[in-house]
Amino acid sequence: MLSQSIRENILSDLTSNKNELNELLRKLIQIRSYSGHEEDIVKFIQSKMVDYGFDDAFIDSFGNVIGKIGNGPIKILYDAHVDTVEVTDFDEWKYPPFEGKIVNNMIYGRGAVDEKPAMAGYLMAAKLLKTHSKNIEFPFTLYIVGSVLEEDVDGYPLFHIIKNERIKPDYVLLGEPTNLRVYCGQRGRMELKITTSGKSAHGAHNEQGINAIYKMIPIIEEIEKLDRQLPIQEPLGKGSITVSQVKSKGPSLCSVPDLCQIHVDRRLTIDETRETVMQELNGILRKTGIDGTISVPKYNGESWKGTRFSLEAFFPTWLIEEQHPLTQAGLKSAELVLNQPGEPGFWKFSTNGVATAGHCGIPTIGFAPGREELSHSCHEKLLLDDLFKATLFYCYFSFELCKIL
Repeated sequence: MLSQSIRENILSDLTSNKNELNELLRKLIQIRSYSGHEEDIVKFIQSKMVDYGFDDAFIDSFGNVIGKIGNGPIKILYDAHVDTVEVTDFDEWKYPPFEGKIVNNMIYGRGAVDEKPAMAGYLMAAKLLKTHSKNIEFPFTLYIVGSVLEEDVDGYPLFHIIKNERIKPDYVLLGEPTNLRVYCGQRGRMELKITTSGKSAHGAHNEQGINAIYKMIPIIEEIEKLDRQLPIQEPLGKGSITVSQVKSKGPSLCSVPDLCQIHVDRRLTIDETRETVMQELNGILRKTGIDGTISVPKYNGESWKGTRFSLEAFFPTWLIEEQHPLTQAGLKSAELVLNQPGEPGFWKFSTNGVATAGHCGIPTIGFAPGREELSHSCHEKLLLDDLFKATLFYCYFSFELCKIL
């Protein structure tokens, strides 16, 4: 375990090398890494892992970069996705989004919140642990993952690691922004398509057709009612359901459409599952008497390495109890770096935890700097003092977890 003297040495070293940490994040922001185009940043991170003395550093068959330190029995995985959403509003940014501009101890740019700070902190934490713990037998094996394509298909990169790279951690820490709180879960989400069929006819003789759009209207109205009726389930709050797209098809724009399809976004709270959502929507079809069909679409795509993937658009709700050893280790580590009690919380958006905790049942929490609501916006910025604190957290956390277990 980390002695008080080692903690003090780590703090002193990190303080002396704060500029290196900040420049590391700056460089990560400068490397454009849109989803599906992460090769440059992955190779940069791998090179840093080698420079910082990781025991192993490799790029897996999907394109994730994976580093390892230690060889202890408890397997812990730190994940930070290194892809970002695209910038489409360059003129709205205060500073160029790929400059990594630092002004008044604040860094600006795409990925400055979501979620390159965690990767910078992970790398520096591993370097410090290797430097100051040379004579310590780590009680854990720590995997540090820079995952790809999370913005396109959250969860799948860690699915790949668990199923194809044969790395199944006992515990997971996510680097999605938490504003230095210990996040213990999230609402799930599910996407669905509802299709109605009709009979085409010339628009001048529309009485001979059956309009598939008209058949869809009662279904949309019932979905709107359902959204208002969904119950609040603490601590994650209320689920939601939204019709996010309407499409139709017919022989021409001068004809009665013979097909209508809506895309439904369903956010899931406690006790809401794939089965309960299907029951809700089948109930709407029965109530309206419409002979529609319901399906769950799949995400299909290809990583930057050319690896194909397919995943059903169901991402389950997950929640870790505050008394769980993993959460307690997170709260204790937060207290050590913040000099005040750590605070639990929950994400409003979805994370790679849908794979580890939601599907695989692996205890998962998150801790990182940055405010969640700044993600995917032209306002992404991060207080560098918070990056410093998060990096200390990453140094201490694995040891605190092993101490509690």
